[in-house]
Amino acid sequence: MPQRTRLVPRPRSSELKNRNLLFHCDNLNCIDYLLEHGFESKVDLIYIDPPFLSGERYFHRIENDSSLAFEDVWKESKYLEMMRKRLVRMCRLLSPEGSIFVHLDWHAVHYVKVMMDQIFGPENFRNEIIVKRGRRKSLQYQFESIDRMHTACDSILWYSKSAGTKFALPLAEHNSKAKWMGFWSNVSRPTMRYEIFGYTPERGQWKWAKARALAAIENYRTFEKKLSSRMTLEQYWEASGKKLEFIRKRAGVKYPEYWIPPKTHKLLDNVWLDVEAYNYSTGYGTEKHAELLERIIGQFCKPAGLVADLFCGSGTALAVAEKLGRHWIGCDSSPAAIAVTKKRVKAGFMLIRP
Repeated sequence: MPQRTRLVPRPRSSELKNRNLLFHCDNLNCIDYLLEHGFESKVDLIYIDPPFLSGERYFHRIENDSSLAFEDVWKESKYLEMMRKRLVRMCRLLSPEGSIFVHLDWHAVHYVKVMMDQIFGPENFRNEIIVKRGRRKSLQYQFESIDRMHTACDSILWYSKSAGTKFALPLAEHNSKAKWMGFWSNVSRPTMRYEIFGYTPERGQWKWAKARALAAIENYRTFEKKLSSRMTLEQYWEASGKKLEFIRKRAGVKYPEYWIPPKTHKLLDNVWLDVEAYNYSTGYGTEKHAELLERIIGQFCKPAGLVADLFCGSGTALAVAEKLGRHWIGCDSSPAAIAVTKKRVKAGFMLIRP
C-alpha cells in the first residue's frame, strides 16, 4: 500500500487532531507551533535522542555512498542553552500523567540531569536507565595501556510531569523454572519476627507478614498430605488457579523456604542489558533499536496515547509508536532524517514545514 504523505504548510488546529505529524524544521519552531495549535498538556510520552555533545559528525550510509546526516559539534554553553530552551517547552507539551525520556551518554547526561531537575522538579525524576550500546566493540586490545575504559552504555533520563503518577509494573519476557528460596531476610524489622515451625528469629525478619506465611504453610501441608503422591507441586499450583503460595521446612536446613513459581516475565529494574541501544538497518548513524523503543512506549504510554520524538532522526520511535497503536509527532531538521523516516512509517501523516 503506498504511503500517503500530505504537505500542509499552515493547517488549522482542527486538522491536526488525531493525526500523525512529521515536521521538517528546527524543533524549537515545531514545539512553538504545537503549543500554538492546541497541544499544550496533550502529549503522553516524549522520547528524544538529542545530540550527545560528542564532537562527532554522523552520516547516512547507503550501499557504497554516504552523506552527512547531522553534526554534533556544539560548544558546551551553546549546547546546554539549546537543550534548556527545548526542554522548558517540552514540559508544557506533556500531559498531566505524561513522561519524558531523554537519551544521552556520559558527555552531557550529568549536566542535563541538573537542568531537568530545575525544569521538571527533582520530585518528578523517576530513573536513570542504563542501556547497553550493542555492537560497538572495544578496540583497546591492540594497545599496551589505556587512559580510560571502553564506554559500553548510554543513559536515559526518565521524568514525569506529575509526582503522583503511577505506572503499571514494567515487565519483560523471561522464562524461569520454579524454585525454593530461603524465607529469612537479614533486613531487620521486629514486627516481622514471629513463630513458625516452633522458631522465632532473634534478628532479621521473615519475608512475609504472619497471616500470609501461616496460610502458605497450611497450603504446603495440604499438598504434602493429600496430593503429593498424585501430582507435582507445580501441577497443584496450576490446578488451583496459580494463586496459592507455599512455605516448607526441611530437616537439616536452618530456615524455612518459600516457593517461587515458574515465570514467563520478570520485573524490570533500571539496568537494561537485554536490549540494545542501537540498530543499523537504515544506514543512519545514530539509529536506535526498535526493541528499546518498544519497551519505553509499550510500558509507559497508555494505549492510543500520543508519542512525540522531536529529534526523530531515523524515525524509530515513530515507527514503533505506529506499530503499537499510538499516535505520533516527529520532527527533525535534517533532510536525511526526514527521508529515512518517511520510508519507515506506514500510515498516513501530515508533513509540515512551519
